[in-house]
Amino acid sequence: MRKTPLRVGLFGTDDDLQLHAVAKEVRALGAEDLLLRADALEAGLPVSELDGRMLYRGVDVTDVEGFYLRGIPAAYAPFMEKDDELVLYEDWFERYMQERERASFYVAWLLELQRRGARLVNGPTAASVLQYKPFQLNVLRSVGARVPRTLISNDPDAVRAFHAEVKHVIYKPVTGGAVTRSLDDETLEQLEAVRAAPVIFQERIVGDDLRVMLAGNDIVSSVAIRTPSQHLDFRADPVYSGGDASYEPVELPEAVVNQCRAAARGCSLVFAGIDIKRTSDGEWVFLELNSSPIYLDVEYKLGHPISRAIAELIVGVRPMG
Repeated sequence: MRKTPLRVGLFGTDDDLQLHAVAKEVRALGAEDLLLRADALEAGLPVSELDGRMLYRGVDVTDVEGFYLRGIPAAYAPFMEKDDELVLYEDWFERYMQERERASFYVAWLLELQRRGARLVNGPTAASVLQYKPFQLNVLRSVGARVPRTLISNDPDAVRAFHAEVKHVIYKPVTGGAVTRSLDDETLEQLEAVRAAPVIFQERIVGDDLRVMLAGNDIVSSVAIRTPSQHLDFRADPVYSGGDASYEPVELPEAVVNQCRAAARGCSLVFAGIDIKRTSDGEWVFLELNSSPIYLDVEYKLGHPISRAIAELIVGVRPMG
C-alpha cells in the first residue's frame, strides 16, 4: 500500500495554460504535481544538485516518477530588434554562456531521470532529435508513410533543377523554428545564399491540414483545421493563431494510424503531434512530428481528452506505448 501520493513534475512556465490543464488532470488522478519553472535558474531561484540529489527551491525532487516537459532548455544567442533589424545584445556572449550552463544543468538532470526509468513525456533525447527534420523524414519513409518530395541542399544548381521538375516548391529550415515559405521568383534570384547552410526544399502539398495527437499507442485526437482560406503554413494564419479556427474530427484509416504509431516509436516519442495533409484525391501525406504540440484550443472546442491522456502517461495509468 502506497503511503504517500505519487509525485510527478511539470516543466514549463507559470503562465502556460496547457501545463496547468495537465496539472489539473494529474490531481484528478490522485497524484501530486510539482511545477518546476523553466526560468527558475534565470530568475535566481535556488536549484541545486547535492551528491546526486536534486533540490528545487528547497524541495527534494530527485524521485519524481513522471514528468511532462513543455520544452527542453537550449541555449540561443540573445537578440533584439533595432531599426528594423535583428541585432545581438552587447553582452550577448556572457548571456549565451549563462544560458548554455543553465540548459546543460537541466538536461543532465532530465537524462538522469530518463536513465532511472521515470516516465518522461517526452524525454530530452526524443525532443532534441525532433529538431533534426531530415531524420524525421527518414523515419516516416521507413514506416511506409508518404512524404513530400524533398531536397535538402546548399547547392543552388540542385535547387533550381528540383524547382524545374517539381514546380510548386516550399522551403524551411533544417532545424525548424520558422514558418514555411514559397520558393518564388524573388527567392530563386537569391539562391546563392544557400551555399552557407543547407535548407529543406519540398513539393507543396495542397489539401486539408490535419493535426493528430498520439498518446502512448492511442490516437486521442484527430482533426482538420478549418479557417476561411488555406495558408501555406497554418501556423501563420492569423485566424488560427488568434484562436478563431474551427476543427472537424477526422477518422484515420487503420494504415495511417499504424504509420503514426510506428513513426512516433521511431522518434522515441510517447506523446506526439503529427501534421498530415489530406489531398482531394485521398492521399495522406505526412509532414512532421512535434514532441510538444499546442492542442488546448482543440480540447476546449471539441472536448478531446488530450490533457487527461498526458496526465495518464506521466502518472502511469496509460501504457507508454
